Amino acid sequence: MDVGRHSVDLAGKIVHAPDGTRIHLTPTEWGVLEVLVRNRGKLITHRRLLAEVWGPKHLSETNYLRVYMATLRRKLEDDPARPRHLITEPGMGYRFDP
Repeated sequence: MDVGRHSVDLAGKIVHAPDGTRIHLTPTEWGVLEVLVRNRGKLITHRRLLAEVWGPKHLSETNYLRVYMATLRRKLEDDPARPRHLITEPGMGYRFDP
């Protein structure tokens, strides 16, 4: 699976840059990315993403999502300020667009 010019190996939990170097993701960054990539093209609500990555006690902690999405965009998007693959759906959640 590709995220822009980066390749994502879901089974191996590895992300490679276009030059083949490995991109380090924290376990939480990986959790967010994996949920989005496995559900490509589908809207993943804030609540669902929080429940799957952080657990049901964190359903209102949307600030977590903003921080981790910004970090993922810096690592994986060509222009993090104008993401093409890790898309925000305002007020609803996020979507992965390959």
